[in-house]
Amino acid sequence: MSKDKEKDKKELLEKGIDRREFLKRSAIGAGTVAATIVMGGCGSSSSSSGSVSAGAAGVPTAQAFKFGIMADLQWIAPDDGYNPNTSAISLARAVQRQFISQGVKFVVDLGDLADAGSTKVTTAVTEAGYSILPPISEDTRALFAQDLYNAGIGLFPLRGNHDDTVAAEFLKVYPQTQTGVMNSPSTYSYLTGLSGVNPDSKTQTTPLQTNSSIFTQGANFSSPTASTLNQTGYTGSLAGLTYSFDYNNARFVIIDQFTPPDSKGPDGNAYSLTTTAALQQPWITQVLSASNRPAHAFVFSHKGVIGQKNMDCLFGATPTNAGSPGAEPFIKSMYNNNAHFYFCGHDHMHNRSIVQTVDGTANVTHILCAADSSKLFIPNEDDTTSAVLTNAPCTSTNWYYFGQYGQNRQIQLNQEIYTVGYYIVTVDGVNATVDFYSAPVYPTYDPASGYDSTITTTPTLNFTKRETFGYSLKGQQFLVTSGSPYTTVSNTSPYSGTIAKILNGINGIQTRSLSPTDPVYSVSVNTGWYTAMSNTSSDILALWGMAYTLGSNQTDTFVLQMSFNPGSLAASQLTSGGFGIASPDANGNWTNTVNNNFNGGSKNFVAGPWNSSYTTPGTYGVDATNNNAWAVINHNGTNTAPYNGYFAVVNGI
Repeated sequence: MSKDKEKDKKELLEKGIDRREFLKRSAIGAGTVAATIVMGGCGSSSSSSGSVSAGAAGVPTAQAFKFGIMADLQWIAPDDGYNPNTSAISLARAVQRQFISQGVKFVVDLGDLADAGSTKVTTAVTEAGYSILPPISEDTRALFAQDLYNAGIGLFPLRGNHDDTVAAEFLKVYPQTQTGVMNSPSTYSYLTGLSGVNPDSKTQTTPLQTNSSIFTQGANFSSPTASTLNQTGYTGSLAGLTYSFDYNNARFVIIDQFTPPDSKGPDGNAYSLTTTAALQQPWITQVLSASNRPAHAFVFSHKGVIGQKNMDCLFGATPTNAGSPGAEPFIKSMYNNNAHFYFCGHDHMHNRSIVQTVDGTANVTHILCAADSSKLFIPNEDDTTSAVLTNAPCTSTNWYYFGQYGQNRQIQLNQEIYTVGYYIVTVDGVNATVDFYSAPVYPTYDPASGYDSTITTTPTLNFTKRETFGYSLKGQQFLVTSGSPYTTVSNTSPYSGTIAKILNGINGIQTRSLSPTDPVYSVSVNTGWYTAMSNTSSDILALWGMAYTLGSNQTDTFVLQMSFNPGSLAASQLTSGGFGIASPDANGNWTNTVNNNFNGGSKNFVAGPWNSSYTTPGTYGVDATNNNAWAVINHNGTNTAPYNGYFAVVNGI
């Protein structure tokens, strides 16, 4: 790490969160620090969008469904009257309100449901006039999930390391992990009958069961068995802990790596944190590769394959390298079975990256999810006392996070610290889009806890959309490093054969991560497709990844070209200036794509093909001879979810 960056980070930690000062130090440029900070008013509101009017863009389609993701509900400060039993209930309820307003079907909670949830906490934690006796913390979080159930929204939780030894209680309060049955009155009655489950009832009102209807979400529930693990002596103690289920056209795979009820590993031997996930690989591969699997597959666990703050990961507490037993076959299994996204928590920050095998032949998009916690982390750069370094012929810092014997296995795409956040995933046919929302919480640096920073009272949360990314089962991924041209991006629609190309543009990102190897971010550009509509002359392109600045859809200036079918349109219509590439506006209606440009030049139509002299944003044209439309733009669609990232050739714009 450079001396300038080390000085910047030291000042950041010592001062706490003077964000305006830190933003100055985060200006784009080589060698600068770039853990992006949220400022009020940046990005679009996370309130639900209005309905799409007739004749509009029509994407996402009416068949799309949404699910939410949240993580790490730990409250480590003294209870302020809103966060009982070390569970960050105030933050959880704020995020759950966002899920309700945005109409998700269910939520996946990535574990650490409370800080003192595990029975490994042998001494009762004393809060404001009461003592916490585990597993009451687990029960507290389960009780406040009622807000979701009342709205008809399901919850699919998993355990984290702070929920390690409470498997029996977890299964009691979350029966849905085996059946999908939600909102059981008997479970609600059990929770409200517990003494001490909500000591803050005067300030943090216990949710009533206003919706008494039992409902079921998901189908084809599965957990590891002796046959799926190739272990004849296995007794099935992971049932409902590690599990998968199907919803609509997607399979959801939840991996638990913590102590099971019988304290046995998947091989029948004594449980081991280092080996348990790897021993579940036969089952993981089976549910990902099964012939009855729906089109999409999403994989979740509490810990990452490669961490940012903590060295412990999905495949061990202190791995000797990031390719510890299980990591390589796990990545290959996801890659070979078209499972694109892995979601995890544990490190209390937002970090999106590509994690690949040592030989680089397989990779997965690795989304380390922002926490909903009173403690916030920054990436760990202190490797000077790590014993594992003695085994490594490697000079780069923290090699056990990022590589095996000097080979960098993680490509950083984006990162944000010191925020509370959540994720909305929209699955629409073959396309999947993730919108990440967060709110700044301005923690105080606590030297006693290493790099940890904490908040001590419930903050006001102003959520804004920070970034959108996605993939398509009918598209392609293009990795573009800093300084490289976007001209490698070229893809043909599988529907009507529309060809989309980027003809010009350079990845100008110079922002650096706070992570150990101090990398400049790369850009992962993904394409996807929808069939043409009655009001489009091409198939609809979904384009993710061109916008890399958190909180904005502004991009580098680039030239997008799309082929079209003129149909019955006259030549004069094609060259009138009212025909060309369009993208949705904030209301979901097609508009000339150059209208969405940031600080761009005036609209300027050209009848003819693009050439290298056309570089000013706002210039657009139609090559009627070759049936290609093009536009010089610096945006990735409107910044209003869900209408960002779509393009089509349209008449009457």
